[in-house]
Amino acid sequence: MHATAGSEILRRAVPTLGTALFFLASAAYAQGITSSQVAIGQTVALSGSVGEHGRALALGAQIYFDKVNRAGGVQGRKIALVTLDDAGDSKRAEENARKLILEEKVLALFSGAEGGPCVAATAAAGKLRVPVVGCAGGSPELREPFNPFSFPIRAAHLDEFDKLVGYAALFGGKRIGFLYSDSDTGRKHLANVRRLAERHGVALALALPLPSGKEAFDPDRIAAEIEKARIDAVLNHGSYGQYAEIIRAAKKQGSRTQFLAVNSGAQQMVRLLDGDARGLIFTQVVPFPWFEVTPIVQEYREALKVQTPRTEPSFSSLEGFINAKVLVEALRRSGRKLTREGFVAALESMRGYDVGGMTVDYEASIHPGSRFVDVVVVGSRGQFVR
Repeated sequence: MHATAGSEILRRAVPTLGTALFFLASAAYAQGITSSQVAIGQTVALSGSVGEHGRALALGAQIYFDKVNRAGGVQGRKIALVTLDDAGDSKRAEENARKLILEEKVLALFSGAEGGPCVAATAAAGKLRVPVVGCAGGSPELREPFNPFSFPIRAAHLDEFDKLVGYAALFGGKRIGFLYSDSDTGRKHLANVRRLAERHGVALALALPLPSGKEAFDPDRIAAEIEKARIDAVLNHGSYGQYAEIIRAAKKQGSRTQFLAVNSGAQQMVRLLDGDARGLIFTQVVPFPWFEVTPIVQEYREALKVQTPRTEPSFSSLEGFINAKVLVEALRRSGRKLTREGFVAALESMRGYDVGGMTVDYEASIHPGSRFVDVVVVGSRGQFVR
């Protein structure tokens, strides 16, 4: 287990002060709440292929929590973030979720990474009636069917696909391709992209599932299929590492196809591609972290300079920072008499909550989170340009 700085869970014997008081105190401790601390659990990729993204998410969150803790915490309680590494593996994320809830006794789960692990952890938490806040995945299962304990913050992939298909159509793309993970989630995304293509008046001329096994994955073949189908623009769902290999193979074959990508692993993909990343178009689900004109970006960059002055801003750590701010706002709204039920009710009171340049929405019967989607382009020096 990795417990971030200042996150040691307090374990004290509950005094016997009468049966009613005993059970009341026991219930609070079972929800990660003491008089001076509240425990929040996080299962996220700290290693593996998405480890860099997961570590940045965890860093951004911890920076915000440390800022709040230095100011006295929330309602007199310090926030203790207990983080477990799931390496981007769904089964491990599910196991971590159960461990955090049943053994670490956390109030809520928070800010995991990637669709598969997020869906697995959220399903496990939902069965135990524990809320999950800000899991960084765009999977439809985080919103549909409605789960009263799932509180996504970032926009869904559906919103990103809508932006990308519309962007391709705006610049003359008539034939688009979609590469998606060979999974139930991937096939749901495919159905959505088909509908979006029709709405934007373009043809979905190529749809290719990406195999999960490395032996079956052939980027050169996929790049050749894109070229043969005369595809104007391609968008993706699934492993950013696989997508990077396909783009590199297409560039090597002389392809002039425009490649577009959802936000996941944007900075990591650019590093993988080096010069081949130039002109790649990404959606992003948080504001541009290099423009301090946005209030949340200004707040984030100031905190970054104070706590880790040598760390470069990133989309991932900004997302973790934003997720932490939403969670803290819900803790504030819960009041001093904090319970898990009260925390859920506080989240559902956040209608039109302005984080500082993006809005988050929850109600009792719907938890859409944010619908903020931006578009950035990779410039000639590998930098992001709006």
